[in-house]
Amino acid sequence: MDHMLEATTSPKTLSKLTLTVVAAGSLLSALDLFIVNIAFPSIRDSFPNASNQSLSWVLSAYSIVFAALLVPSGRMGDRFGRKNVFRAGLIVFAIASAGCAFAPSVELLIAARTLKGAGAALMIPSSIGLLLAAYPPSKHKLMVAIWAAIASVGAALGPVLGGILVHLDWRYIFLINLPIALPSILLCRFLHETPRGESAIPDVLGSLLFALGTACIVAALSYFHEWGLFSQKLWTITVLGGLMLGGFIYRCNTVSNPALNLEVFRNPTFSLATVGMLSFYTGFSMSILAGTLYLTQVWAWDPARAGIAYAIGPALAGTTSILSGRGKITPRTLTLLGSLIFVAASLWWITFLGDTPNFTIGFLPGFALSGIAAGMAQAGFLAGGTAVLSPQEYSAGSGVLNTSRQVGGALGIALLVALTGSARHGADFTSAFWVISVTSLAAAATSFAIRASGSGR
Repeated sequence: MDHMLEATTSPKTLSKLTLTVVAAGSLLSALDLFIVNIAFPSIRDSFPNASNQSLSWVLSAYSIVFAALLVPSGRMGDRFGRKNVFRAGLIVFAIASAGCAFAPSVELLIAARTLKGAGAALMIPSSIGLLLAAYPPSKHKLMVAIWAAIASVGAALGPVLGGILVHLDWRYIFLINLPIALPSILLCRFLHETPRGESAIPDVLGSLLFALGTACIVAALSYFHEWGLFSQKLWTITVLGGLMLGGFIYRCNTVSNPALNLEVFRNPTFSLATVGMLSFYTGFSMSILAGTLYLTQVWAWDPARAGIAYAIGPALAGTTSILSGRGKITPRTLTLLGSLIFVAASLWWITFLGDTPNFTIGFLPGFALSGIAAGMAQAGFLAGGTAVLSPQEYSAGSGVLNTSRQVGGALGIALLVALTGSARHGADFTSAFWVISVTSLAAAATSFAIRASGSGR
């Protein structure tokens, strides 16, 4: 039936249809990150007996599973067809969204968010493959720019929609996905399937070890203050996480179909770019949640008002990323400038933010700087890291860099929760802003190291 539908549809119409459906996946993924952040305080209020640490897993579980399955999902698209994998991702994402909306407990909400991360991981790698296959090479750069622009729209809409929907009920922030996902699932039947390769099924055990090991490290960071430095529980879970990550690395180096191709780390420039991406996004994820909590807890702003105010950061990040990709600034310069601008943003907050609401002077300049910094740094690390790889390594390298971004996001959320707890005053966020400065300086340092290595553009 699918083939009959494809045969009666013109190539031009199919291309536009592919862009529409793929854009829906990109929109859903970006929308989900920012819409959940702005609703975090309302979700917490619905579960008064849950700690901030346990609630942080509503955000972290998504990022960890996304990171663990991102590269294996790309290989599954090669083996089973990108259309099939993309459609499966949409279905999983839609089911998980409904599960989040109707979750009666924190535990089931976290479980649904975990499933949602798996759905997003299935969608994103396959979406790019479908989009590029639907257009001639001369239009590939434009299509990628459009794909990125749509993600930027989702990132900017997330806080606004989240703030409005939270007034009704925070559960609507998950139900809003269904009017986008369900029609897209139906439209997938019209898309052309990409050729299937002979890729082996990726190492499932390796992916599981990576997810569980990362989860253990995130848990150790989240509960550091509560358990104490010399707590047996803290060190047990830290060692367990280290052993699992060690097992993941061992399998990546020994099995024929590793979950992640670690060969790319033999290039020192790429390795430094990965560390830089991880460091930068650790701080960036801290700033996203910190900004939400500051507006709603310290300044006691209404979620709708906070969402509208918050939208400028994601909007600037998306716009700057697209402009950076099209400009002539070298990747190294982008990473250095982006990281240093982010340092300036965190120092601005330390200096000017207080308990008294002062959005124009206290919050907005720092948040605008953080958005610009994220757009520049993301483009720089992705371009600079992959520029030193061979064409055969490009896919693996891109997957590793995107995985490091998601892991950084999970680590940042854990750090922020550990440092701020149930913060109600501006001073409670000072240590978090200093940590953001340190992680941003670490990202900037990788730019200097990359230059010193003499590799790259």
